Amino acid sequence: MVQDFRTRVDNQVFGVRATALIVKDNQILLTKDDKNKYYTIGGAIQVGEKTEDAVKREVREELGIEVEIKQLAFIVENQFCQDSVNFHNIEFHYLVSPITEPPLKMKGDEKEQICEWLELDRLTDYDVVPDCLKQKLPIFSGELLHIIPKND
Repeated sequence: MVQDFRTRVDNQVFGVRATALIVKDNQILLTKDDKNKYYTIGGAIQVGEKTEDAVKREVREELGIEVEIKQLAFIVENQFCQDSVNFHNIEFHYLVSPITEPPLKMKGDEKEQICEWLELDRLTDYDVVPDCLKQKLPIFSGELLHIIPKND
């Protein structure tokens, strides 16, 4: 069994994640859940796995396509509460280029989860996780940014 970087103690979860920022024509491809929340494609890094390799693996598992890594854009220290569970994730968000056109549906999930292209300059109109991407991605300068969101 492959071990990933996720640990749970009581109602606290700590994880290390890698995600793909699939941007094309001033739009980003995000997956949408049944509560109208939008997420980047990605997941937990496996023990011994490089973050770049984790991004490629997650995109392959979730969308069935290959991507090329362009650059690490954001490192986010994301803390949030969901369903009475407190999460603290260290997240590596990579700009990537798909080698083939991405599908608009995630593959292999028990429940169907769709993907949508959202305009970068309209991200603030949506419930995007992590929230900081709504402001930072449209004005990304090309320099790696370390984001520590303020907790409410």
